[in-house]
Amino acid sequence: MNVPSIARLLLRVAHALAAVAWLGGGAYYVLALRPQLRGVDEDAREVARQAQREFGEWASVATLVLVATGVALMFDRLTDGRGTLAYVLLLTVKVAAALAAFWLAGSLGRRRTVRRAARPLGIDRSWLILALGTVAFVIGVALASIYPSGVGQR
Repeated sequence: MNVPSIARLLLRVAHALAAVAWLGGGAYYVLALRPQLRGVDEDAREVARQAQREFGEWASVATLVLVATGVALMFDRLTDGRGTLAYVLLLTVKVAAALAAFWLAGSLGRRRTVRRAARPLGIDRSWLILALGTVAFVIGVALASIYPSGVGQR
């Protein structure tokens, strides 16, 4: 393996770990933590809010890593001559879903206050964020499988 191949591998690992942290934390919140908060006292809700704020810092770092490594990986793939039209279309959907999820989560730009009444399309925002993140993740896995990186082959 040469230095560019190792760099590509490290970028992919960082991208994957950041995606797992960001999406996994969101899934934990939506599927496990939030349902447990129904009907509990205010002290328990405050602990959950503190945990969510702490995770928000990790999510912000994960967002930064995802965007930075994603741009580098996208540039690498599109300049190596193997980025077909189908790849570009799937990549566009992936990037759009990820950016929408980051924006809804408040990970891009300034932090926004959470408004309970904010339900675009009548869907709970947390579920929408999780769905968009899952779409981006699944497309990323598909792209990596359909268009393998060739790490070690260059």
